[in-house]
Amino acid sequence: MVLWRRIHPGRNPLARITDRIEAAILIGGVVAALLGIPLAAAAGSEAYATMMARSAVEMATRHATTATLLEDAPPARIGVDGTPSTETARVRARWELSDGTFQEGPATADLGASAGERVTVWLDQADAVVAPPVRPLDATSTGIGVGVGVWLIAVTLLAAACLLALCLLNRARWAAWDREWERLGSDSTPS
Repeated sequence: MVLWRRIHPGRNPLARITDRIEAAILIGGVVAALLGIPLAAAAGSEAYATMMARSAVEMATRHATTATLLEDAPPARIGVDGTPSTETARVRARWELSDGTFQEGPATADLGASAGERVTVWLDQADAVVAPPVRPLDATSTGIGVGVGVWLIAVTLLAAACLLALCLLNRARWAAWDREWERLGSDSTPS
């Protein structure tokens, strides 16, 4: 009930114009934040669609092949909790190309991998080594991240603007109080 009176002073004769402006700012801020949800969802949807299109192109133009490591990867690091690190390293490997010939080059392997182990290497249509294609799950997480991120940034900026406006209103209130105290002081001084 107290919160409602704070954002909606109503016909209270003690409510000042600054109280009504404050109520309008708070209500406007909440409404703007709620209206920002569909806009953020649209941004997230656009990011998702872009990533899904990229995924489709990359899945159609890239293929995986198995490479054999020709040397050992650097030793695995053990974390403080005793679990091995999930880091990777570039290690010399050999894989078969689409024309049946073999190529050697760096491939990504987990730390601690030994020579002779097999890893996956992604190749494009020209048999050049490329990054793995974007997966649909990556597109989903990107879309969600963009949507939530856009909304959080917008709400943060909106909250900052509301706080600034409320600070300015408070300064106006204090200045009005000072003027009233001065007027009261000058009216009550004996002549």
